[in-house]
Amino acid sequence: MTGFDYAFLGLAVLSALLGLWRGFVSEIFSLLGWLIALAAAWYAAAYVATFMPITSDSLRWLAAFALVFIAVLITLAVLRMFLKGLLAAAGMSAVDRLLGGGFGLLRALILAVLLVLGAGLTSLPREEWWREAVFAPPLETVVIAGKPWLPAVIAKRIKYR
Repeated sequence: MTGFDYAFLGLAVLSALLGLWRGFVSEIFSLLGWLIALAAAWYAAAYVATFMPITSDSLRWLAAFALVFIAVLITLAVLRMFLKGLLAAAGMSAVDRLLGGGFGLLRALILAVLLVLGAGLTSLPREEWWREAVFAPPLETVVIAGKPWLPAVIAKRIKYR
C-alpha cells in the first residue's frame, strides 16, 4: 500500500465517522440545505434586492443573495434539529447514525472519484506511488466509465497511463 491508499482509507474513515456522529438526517439535510439555499438565493435575490435600501445594484443583489442564502440555511437547520428530535423520540437514533455512516462512506467515495478525475488531468497517475496503489485502479475505472457523461473537452484530457 502507498500514500495514495492510506489517504483514501483516511478519507473514508473520517467521512464515515462524521456520518456516524451526525446521522443520516443531518448529513442529508446539510447537503440538501446548501443546494436549496444556493438555488433559492440565486432565484430570489433579484426580488429581495428591490426591498433593500442600498444604492449600488451589484452590492444590493449580493446582500440580498447572502440574506436569502443564510435565511434558508437557518430555516433548514431548525427543521433538521426538529427531525432529529423526532427520530430520537421514536428510538431511531441508532438507525439514523448507522445510515449516516453509510452516507459518509458514499461521500468519501464520490470525493475520491472526483479527486482521481482531477488527477487524471495531470501527470500524477504516472508517478510510481500512484501506479503501485491498491485503490487507484478501481477509482480510475469508475472515472473512465463516467467519461461519456463529462464534457468532451475534459474527457479527452483524462489519462491514467
